[in-house]
Amino acid sequence: MNRKTGNLNQISLAELLRGCALQQRTGTLTLCREGLCKRLYFNHGHLIYLTSNKGGERVGEYLVQRGDLTTAWAGFLLQDSKRNGLTFTDSLLKKNIFDRQQLQLALSQLATAALADALSWTQGTFEFADQLPREALEGPIRISEEDALKQILAGANPATSDDELLRQLAQRIVSSGLNLPLLPVSVKRLDQLWQQPQPAAELFELVRNDAILTASLLRVVNSGIGPEHGQAATLAQARTLYSSDYLLGILHAKAATASRPRQPETVLQLLQHGLRCACLSQQIAAQLGGDDQLAYTCGLLHNLGKVLLLELLDSADRSSGETARLVQKFHQNAGALLARRWNLAPQLHSVIRHYQHPAEAREFQPLVETVFLSHSLLTNPDSWEQSQRQCHYLDLKRLQWPALRDNLPLIDELVAAAFGPPAPPASLTSS
Repeated sequence: MNRKTGNLNQISLAELLRGCALQQRTGTLTLCREGLCKRLYFNHGHLIYLTSNKGGERVGEYLVQRGDLTTAWAGFLLQDSKRNGLTFTDSLLKKNIFDRQQLQLALSQLATAALADALSWTQGTFEFADQLPREALEGPIRISEEDALKQILAGANPATSDDELLRQLAQRIVSSGLNLPLLPVSVKRLDQLWQQPQPAAELFELVRNDAILTASLLRVVNSGIGPEHGQAATLAQARTLYSSDYLLGILHAKAATASRPRQPETVLQLLQHGLRCACLSQQIAAQLGGDDQLAYTCGLLHNLGKVLLLELLDSADRSSGETARLVQKFHQNAGALLARRWNLAPQLHSVIRHYQHPAEAREFQPLVETVFLSHSLLTNPDSWEQSQRQCHYLDLKRLQWPALRDNLPLIDELVAAAFGPPAPPASLTSS
């Protein structure tokens, strides 16, 4: 029996499902996380059954929750099936409690809910074994793949609440090859630099100042990590691991396939704020003896989720105010999912996920607090003292606040050189 194992923080469930379908795999896909296990059974690429030990996802419990069975009946049928060597679904049919079509619909709905939950897992393990239990292959009920797997991967159901919308956004992020748009000013600058005889230095400086270019480059260089390469958390690390020609080739490909942002003015403001936050984070880290290059990159990418959601949520059916509310509410979750999906360094993931609420971070707290302080100083300087009280991992007594404040005009000059004069803070950049 052949087995394939791995971690869900390296390959998403959506990718595994698509792989099973495309390769017409037959076998059992087991997903485990913190004591929970779900088993998905495939026959020639078709999902035919699913079991789970999660509360509410066992067949009997689910049918009780739906009101289709009483707890007493479910207990009796479970004992009866064990006593007679039958599956639970066999007992349901033989006792005429369900007809076959009704039970298939109920189990397909259960599979849909269980899959939706599993698609949100960014941690855990998976194992695919090319062995299919007889009970799954010959059982009386097969779930409808049309009702379960395809519906989940397509995200076809309209959002009925913010939580449902977040689930659908998560599915889109982990199951599709998303590309972030490039600002026209960045595309124009790239085109100008390509015309120069030796553009490498200026091209890399352009990448270093642009969050979208930096994230896109790190995405590619971290997509095929092997024993010969380590993970690049910063542009500087990528340049030590890979040749300039290889990295410039990535930029060529990005520029050739770039799309224009749906809201270019807002994206411009977000990138300007990201660059200001990067410069300030670098200075704070340098004063406190931290990794200033990593702090710079964390500050640059901290609001990447906002850029992403502006693309995913922009719609004629949604008001600008509603879009802004949803972006503000979900951007840290969306950005963190994108960081996982693109295999960005864990330090970047932690900062993107927790920069607004550093106390919630469980790792890389000094970096999270550094970007939190930078973001707070830039968006609400009057709350500087209050912001410092939320930082417990930085030695703030060593921080030279007057020097940081005095350097803000120099940072504005750098931003103006990269993107034009800093725009007034909008609602999405100031919170």
